[in-house]
Amino acid sequence: YVTIQYVLLTGMVRRFGFYKTLRIGAFFSIPFCCLIPLSLFTNRDTPEGTLALSTFLFLSLVYAIIRVFSSLVFTTLTMTVNRTVSAHQRGTLQGLAMLGGSVARACGPASAGILFSSSVEHFAPPTGSVVVFSIISFGGICLGILSLMLREPEQHELAVLSSDASLNNNSEEEDEPPTF
Repeated sequence: YVTIQYVLLTGMVRRFGFYKTLRIGAFFSIPFCCLIPLSLFTNRDTPEGTLALSTFLFLSLVYAIIRVFSSLVFTTLTMTVNRTVSAHQRGTLQGLAMLGGSVARACGPASAGILFSSSVEHFAPPTGSVVVFSIISFGGICLGILSLMLREPEQHELAVLSSDASLNNNSEEEDEPPTF
């Protein structure tokens, strides 16, 4: 998994750049959750409580695609965020990003629990799971659409950020008294 992610990340960033890699990852990650209910068809003729080999392989493949491309999104998102601010502001920005991630991790299980329990309450058993994965996929498609709206910074903007960082580093070094 780690090897696949590393090879995929470095190859895609070299070929497409950060923002296009982020967009590809966004469309190939969470929206693929809509394929999970297809396992109901592949597992149709097996006894209840068992899993056919074809269903197991199908779900393993879908889950692997979702995980690899989700990791691709989070990795490229971190790298692009680091490139949008000057060096002395990166710590603050990463702190805010970690706060946002913590809020999402705190709200995620509660939201998923509410979604699953309300779908079981309002829909028959196989239909409820289809509704849940459809809603999750819709959220993933919305993430993909939002990633299309990201504006890629021009090369001169990145040069200004890096020159600002070097100027700030030089000015801080000049303010310090010499040490002997």
